[in-house]
Amino acid sequence: MSGNELPAPRKRPRQHRSRALVEAIREACLKILEQEGPDQLTTARIADVAGVNIASLYQYFPNKEAVLAEVYEERMAGLLAQTESEFGRIHALTDQGVEATLAAIIDLETTLLLQLYRMYPDFYLQHQQSLDIRARVNQLTQSLANPSWEEWFPGFLRRHRQQLRAGPIDTMAFIARRSLDASLQAALAERPEALEDPTFRREVLSLLLRYLLK
Repeated sequence: MSGNELPAPRKRPRQHRSRALVEAIREACLKILEQEGPDQLTTARIADVAGVNIASLYQYFPNKEAVLAEVYEERMAGLLAQTESEFGRIHALTDQGVEATLAAIIDLETTLLLQLYRMYPDFYLQHQQSLDIRARVNQLTQSLANPSWEEWFPGFLRRHRQQLRAGPIDTMAFIARRSLDASLQAALAERPEALEDPTFRREVLSLLLRYLLK
C-alpha cells in the first residue's frame, strides 16, 4: 500500500444485521473523534463505544485506519452535498466581479480543508491525496454538466476583462489557480491554524487580486 492509498476494509457487509454493525462502528469512530479526540481512538475503544465485540470489528476492519477511511469517505460525501448548495451562491457572485467571487471560493476551499483536517490531522495529512476534497468537488461540478475548475476560471476572467491588467488570460488563470493551490497546501502542511484565520484568507485574496487586477 502506498503512503497515500486509503486503508481498505476486510470485507463489505451484505446482510441487514452486518450493515447495522458496521454502521455502529463508523458512528462510534466519529463520536470518539468528536468527543474524545484522535489520541483516544483505538480499535478497542471503537468496539466499546459501538457496543460490539472486538472480534466482530476485526471481521470487517483490519485496524482503526480502515475504520477511519470509511468515516472520512462518509464525511466527504456529506461535504460534497453541502458544497453543491454553494454553487448557486458563488455563481450569483460572478456578476459582482472578481473580488467577491474569489473571496467566496477561498472561504469555501479553506472551510472544506479544515473540516477534514480537524477530524484526525495525522491521518488526513498522510492520505490527503486520496482524500482530495477539491478534486471531488471538481468531479461533482462536471457530473452536473458544469465546466471543470480549469475550464471555468479562464472564462470567468474573460467576463471581467475590463477589471484585469493586460496579459494572456489563460496564463494568468493558470498562475492564479496554482498560487491559490500552493497557498492552501502550504498552510495545511505548515500552519493549518492559518486556514481558519480571516487575516490569512484576506491575504491570499489580496495576493490574487494584486496579480490579476489593474
